[in-house]
Amino acid sequence: TDFKRYTMQFADPNLFGYKPVSMSVSGFLYDRRFDDWDEERLGGRLAFGYRITPDLSLTAGVTGQRVDITRPRVNGVPQLDAVLGKTSLYSGEVALNHDTRDSPLQASRGHFFELKFEQAFGDFDYSRFELEYRKYWLLAERADGSGKQTLSYSTQAGYSGDDTPIYENFFAGGYATIRGFEFRGASPVVGGVEVGGRFQWLNTVEYMFPITADDAF
Repeated sequence: TDFKRYTMQFADPNLFGYKPVSMSVSGFLYDRRFDDWDEERLGGRLAFGYRITPDLSLTAGVTGQRVDITRPRVNGVPQLDAVLGKTSLYSGEVALNHDTRDSPLQASRGHFFELKFEQAFGDFDYSRFELEYRKYWLLAERADGSGKQTLSYSTQAGYSGDDTPIYENFFAGGYATIRGFEFRGASPVVGGVEVGGRFQWLNTVEYMFPITADDAF
């Protein structure tokens, strides 16, 4: 019944007054309670960004964290047994993204593209590749810019190496990934445990329109 969740972050969009370079540093401690195990993570991250053009940017970062897996619902599943207790995970990543959306929260025009590579080491050693692309089309709107009707398409693909721990696998299910499934409900299952996978490819087509005149629904 008790959860811990602490986060602290500092970011400078113009490091040392040099506009194209940004820096962010963060620390975190939080609990998660999944259906099959409890998870606590303590760690931090340091990242630098470089804006190549107004729409194109490059980011490089390092992350270190201690992961504590407890209270497994099922024993005897190799993927889960291998991570029980405290494990250490460190990673370095590089990401390239191109963003022409008119809004990062509820876009109606433009696209977002990101290509990311991550190398993890510590108790586990693996490489990870992720790609995401989202495209938005504005179909209709009122004269004042409200009442937007938007069609969007998105695709997410990812692959992670053989030594990826279960808590870093790809999981799907829920409104953020595949609607119509419970959270992680579209993931591979071994011995009654949702173990996720090392490969994913998710595609979504969405039509968003206002039901009420004030755009509240």
